[in-house]
Amino acid sequence: MVKTAGIMIDARVDRIQQPDTLRFSQLVAGQKHVCQSVACCEDFFSFGRAESPFPVPDDIRVEISGKSCPGTLADPAGLPELREAVSGFYARNYNITADADRIIIGHGVKGLVLPIFTILAGSVIVPSPGWLGYLPQLRILNKPYYRLYGHYAAQYKIRPTQLAAMLKGLVKSQHLLILNNPGYPTGNLYTEKDLKEIAAICRESNTLILANEAYSLLTYDLSKFVSMGSIYPEGTFVLNGLSMDRSAGGLRIGTCILPEGSDQALKDELIKVLATVYTAAVTPVQQAAIPAYLPNPAMDAYLHDTREIHRIMTTRLAARCAAIEGVRTIIPEGGFSFMVDLNVMIAEIRAAGIQYSNDLAPAMIQHPYHIATVTGEAMMAGYDDFYIRFSATDYDGTAALESYRSVPPKTPSDEEAFFMRHGARMAAGIEMFSRWVSDVRSGSFKFEKSAE
Repeated sequence: MVKTAGIMIDARVDRIQQPDTLRFSQLVAGQKHVCQSVACCEDFFSFGRAESPFPVPDDIRVEISGKSCPGTLADPAGLPELREAVSGFYARNYNITADADRIIIGHGVKGLVLPIFTILAGSVIVPSPGWLGYLPQLRILNKPYYRLYGHYAAQYKIRPTQLAAMLKGLVKSQHLLILNNPGYPTGNLYTEKDLKEIAAICRESNTLILANEAYSLLTYDLSKFVSMGSIYPEGTFVLNGLSMDRSAGGLRIGTCILPEGSDQALKDELIKVLATVYTAAVTPVQQAAIPAYLPNPAMDAYLHDTREIHRIMTTRLAARCAAIEGVRTIIPEGGFSFMVDLNVMIAEIRAAGIQYSNDLAPAMIQHPYHIATVTGEAMMAGYDDFYIRFSATDYDGTAALESYRSVPPKTPSDEEAFFMRHGARMAAGIEMFSRWVSDVRSGSFKFEKSAE
């Protein structure tokens, strides 16, 4: 039991990790305070914010800015016209036929996860490294879960043999597997073969899948993306939203496609919990989201252009990391983040005083490096897994989008020039990261605990 100012706090809250956005902000604020005390005015290299830098698409912005603003509550399942639009969107883009009755609109993807965890019996299997957002919700519910650890050799993806072995050792009851595709924070992509193998194991083991596909439309080669909802339709909850590909995280719109064949009882129970937690997603925001899902050439152009810019910025930044000796990096196939693995230099890291994965971010932000990112629990890493998430988002998205549309890069040299024109600050940050790695390996860097 935690006690603060005489008020007792439930012990479960103490087991909840800080969201990565909050941890990142506190990390930067703490180091800036330290730097001020020694008159350091150097800027920070910001690699921690996993949020698209682009402006919200015009159609959404115009819709939300003033056509109507109803004060009435929406249906807890979502506005019928929005669910119809989402149904058509999935048919066109994902080869998934799901009528509006199978679609739930929520308060962002995160707002849909808790109700799904709440209604489903059994344990949850959570891949690591991965998105932190799952564990706090599982701990709030006191729900049993198991971590499924990824490895460099498999690009940190779920390995079917490993999954089968874990499920074989669990109680023979219903389970739920978390699957992010493209992966987060790695940006790796599951092939159709990968998904079929995972689905076959889940079918045999009475295991449902929560497929978080929030980065799917940011897959650099869209022809390679396959939704688990088309592979295992009867057992998959498909999650998506507007935060990543439409750069509209602040609107908090998430979508869920229920498994094919779901009965009314399951839908009723999910809506009951959803309505209990937050009643319904905001009505005018739902109205503004409709153009994002209707056939819309302007929206298609926005998605194409921003996806290409994400590809240029993220893969070139990752390639620079991969060239650093002592660093292992998987070049992402989607999204705007990638992961760096420093476990090959674990002896040097510990000799520098960095004993646990949570120490890595405070060590990197120390003066004079000022590399601000997230590590450890913020990306579901174990204490002994020295992983770093780099987000390639520290640039002026509006200027980059205008530049891309004015003169689209056509060759690798054009893309490099585009990257350096808009991402020079990030390139300088990776050079500083290379210096930090070199100093750790040479023994000239020591972690000062006071910098946390």
